This record gives sequence, C-alpha cells and structure tokens, in this order.
Amino acid sequence: MIVLIRKDPAVSTLPSNPSPPQDQTSTCRLLALPPEIRNQIWHDVLVQNLHPRLPLHHFPAVEASVRGPTRFCARILRTCRQIHAETTPILYGENVFWAHPTLLATMPKFLLIARPNRVTLPSPIVEPRVRKLIKRYFIFVRLDIDPRYSKTQVEESFNGVEALHIEVFQAMYGSCDFAVLKLFEGVRGVGKVTLEGSLGDRRYAEWLAQTMELPMGEEARPFSEEYVGGMKEWSAWQRGVR
Repeated sequence: MIVLIRKDPAVSTLPSNPSPPQDQTSTCRLLALPPEIRNQIWHDVLVQNLHPRLPLHHFPAVEASVRGPTRFCARILRTCRQIHAETTPILYGENVFWAHPTLLATMPKFLLIARPNRVTLPSPIVEPRVRKLIKRYFIFVRLDIDPRYSKTQVEESFNGVEALHIEVFQAMYGSCDFAVLKLFEGVRGVGKVTLEGSLGDRRYAEWLAQTMELPMGEEARPFSEEYVGGMKEWSAWQRGVR
C-alpha cells in the first residue's frame, strides 16, 4: 500500500522558537567572507523597508536601485549554527515591530509595511529570549477611546528602546485631548521618538518626544504652552499681526 502525503507550500514567517540548526559551516563559502561583508549581506536580506516605493513601471524614470527591498528572508536563520548566531540579533534588533494594542511589547508582531495600510506577520513573538532583542517599535494610539493599558505597562515596554514610532488618531479633529498620550510621559531612554497624526500644533508632541528621549531617571520640565524646547512661542497678538 502506497500513501501519498501532500506538503503545503511554506509561508514566510518568523520562527516562533528559533533554535539553532545543525552545524554545516565547514563547506560554506559565504562564511569565509570577512565579518563586515557578511553583516552587510545579513542586513540586506533581513532588514525590512517599511515604506516600499511603488513598482518601477509606475515611475519609469526611477531606477530600480533606489527602491528599497519589499521582503525579507528569515529562513536564512535555519541554515547553520553560525549564521543563526550572526543573523538573529539583526533580524530582531534592527527591524520594527508592531506593539500589541493591549499587551504592548509583551506580544509584538513583525511589521512588514507601515503605509498606506499596516501589514504584519500573523504570528506574534512570544518567546521571552527573542523579545529581549527587539529594540524598535511602532504603536498606533487612538485618542478618542479609553486606553487598554496602564502607564506602568507603557514604561516597562518602551524604556530604553532604540526607536519608538507613535501614530496618533482621532475620529474627529478636536474631539478629544491628549490624555492617552500622557501615559507615555514616564518613558525614558528612547533613542529616537517619532510622533505623527492628529497632534494639533505639535507643541505637546515635540515636548513629549524630548521627554521620552531623556536619560533614564531624569525628570522632565512640565509641559508649558509658551515654552517648547527652551524657546518661547511666537504670539501674533503681541506682534500685532492678527
């Protein structure tokens, strides 16, 4: 009796529990390259471009070399132990991960594309050992609904990360305040903070970004409508232009 087993095509996903494969480095010419060249190769095949440009036929005058990559090759981690050890920190440390709307950094997903529509891999990162390698986050914040996380959760998730991108949204402009963003005022040690979306005149957003980029343990000056970044706001009423 002959039994035929159909094998479904593999889906490109991140390994949920990335264990090192068998050592097969003895005959690999790629591993004979200098470490600097290998690291550049790993970066090119693993670091995702969140804002891929339109295909070349939409802009015939634009060379294909200026368009960033639109996919990554995570399966390279399964090649051998050495490649697994070299590429894992790059895959998880240099890509941006979408923070869960409730659990934040405790269940992030790999962010494939940020615009025009966010696209993530379906499976979240649940392995604690791997989550510790993630240093770049993207979070979508709605101002017009109650947050489903606390100030403590926000600080535990984003303190000390390399980059944090916050996209702010409200259903109707001017329908709510920045009370939800106040949960982020205790975050410290972020390398680069980016805020965009429904932020009004951006004065509070600029102050919040500067506050979150302060060193760990340093207190920030309270937000003031007149002073942002140490400079006094220009007033049309005082200058007579109204």
